[in-house]
Amino acid sequence: MDLFDIAILLFTFELIFYKFIPQRVFLFSIYLGVLTAIAQIIVVGYKWQYMPIYFIIFAYSVRFTYSAKKFNNLLSRLSSFVMFLIFIIALVLNFVFPVPTFEIENFKYSVGYEEIHIVLDKENPKAFVELSNLEPGSNRELMVDIYYPSNEESDYVQLVKDEGKVGGTIVQYLNRTWSLNIPEVMLEHLSLISFQVSENIEPINEKLPVVVYSHGWAGTKFFAAEQLMNLASQGYIVIAVDHTGLAMFTNLPDKTIYNTGSSEVSSNIFNVMNGMAIDIEDTLSYLQETSLSENLNTLFKNYADFNNISLIGHSTGGGSIYLYCTNNPCQTMILQDPFFTPLTTELGILNMPSDTYWIYSQDWYRGFEPGVETPEFDVYKDQFNRNGYKAESYYLKDSRHYDFIAFGSISPLSGYTFLKGPIPYKNALESNNSFNLAALTNTNIIETEYLIQISE
Repeated sequence: MDLFDIAILLFTFELIFYKFIPQRVFLFSIYLGVLTAIAQIIVVGYKWQYMPIYFIIFAYSVRFTYSAKKFNNLLSRLSSFVMFLIFIIALVLNFVFPVPTFEIENFKYSVGYEEIHIVLDKENPKAFVELSNLEPGSNRELMVDIYYPSNEESDYVQLVKDEGKVGGTIVQYLNRTWSLNIPEVMLEHLSLISFQVSENIEPINEKLPVVVYSHGWAGTKFFAAEQLMNLASQGYIVIAVDHTGLAMFTNLPDKTIYNTGSSEVSSNIFNVMNGMAIDIEDTLSYLQETSLSENLNTLFKNYADFNNISLIGHSTGGGSIYLYCTNNPCQTMILQDPFFTPLTTELGILNMPSDTYWIYSQDWYRGFEPGVETPEFDVYKDQFNRNGYKAESYYLKDSRHYDFIAFGSISPLSGYTFLKGPIPYKNALESNNSFNLAALTNTNIIETEYLIQISE
């Protein structure tokens, strides 16, 4: 809770128990409650969970303004009881559907952040057009997040923009994909979530390795923001690409592009992955060749070590980084539940192009439902040639496919649902963070209660 939350709840509590406070204090509570509610909406943003609180303040304001006489005792007590129940409902809503603030633990550096818009002189590939509302023949546009280490003190930034109605878009996708009926209002507050990063701060003055993050089918660049922030805080430049058309949504400056189709709609999933790999190539070329902001120019022209590039890919993103690394030098690949079946179908046995670290959810480690021809873990066991590179594999106990991203900022909301396994969010994040850092630094990965090595 922030100061606005605490203040507005205290003022509302006073209004409910107005009989026990002086009349002057009651009047001040009404004035301050109204002003705090307005300030909260203007400064922080609208929180649907606070609708019951806004209602209580409004009701007491109307009662004070238009009722010169006091209610009789029975009616007065009844109204106070009803208002108290509404107050409790508001507290429960805020507990069940919180607006999280994501802080970086055990950081060496503060984290700087910028989002950039890339317009490429090429058409959107068919593979992305058929999955989204992209216009055929339109130019390829990408939105990219940059995280980098800094010695300046960081603040908090809302990475999720409200213009694209992000919460509603996520709910629509979940409802469409899994035949649910979740009210869109449940995620309306998504844009209010803040992350411990700062814009317009200077990067540290030293050579820095680069990490690229590629999201999976209908993911977005910020769905794993917590992991990416952590890597930047340890001294990495982290680049996260929205694969426009495949991403659940991409908020371009003049429009929002939505993913409208499942994998069954795609005419060729291999082409989707190949298009994602090309997005990574185009993004890295753009960052090295284009004039950006002062801080990013300094970062990419002076400090970014483009000879030391590692990649993290989740699900379909795992396939994309494999294709990228087969054509470009890579230091390390981190594969989070990689979806490789389309690659083996197209290419046969896959030759590893770099040191590779697999981490599977327990769901995928055990295999898919009976009747599935090639479970992903069987692909891992039977269709890789390691080419002498280091290869280690682990699984995350009690996890499902989305515990590697957990829909980013709404991870605490997804909790113990069909989207995630019973592993607590904090343990999933800690496991992913330690695994990523150990893989990138080529140090021993420490097994824990949840992070377990797969026996060869």
